[in-house]
Amino acid sequence: MTIHTVQSVRRARRFQDRRRAAAAHVMTMMSRGCALNLTFTKTGSAFTLSDGTHVASEVAMMVINDVHIISQSDGLFPSLPQTWRHIEQAF
Repeated sequence: MTIHTVQSVRRARRFQDRRRAAAAHVMTMMSRGCALNLTFTKTGSAFTLSDGTHVASEVAMMVINDVHIISQSDGLFPSLPQTWRHIEQAF
């Protein structure tokens, strides 16, 4: 059984806070017109905004799961879209 110290709990919370702040920033950029794109490279998949900003995979997954983000269904495979956009009103 692991006993968490105050420092370890703070460290974990700071890590999550940074991730949430990054997701909020990406969603703000998307609400201003940017799209989130998934591209496949030799080293794996990479998420970027349409203005060229790199987005970490964990942050992109948080953004994609928001109710204000919809897929454009333009991927090579129907089950995996490659472009997501922000909508003003969730259904």
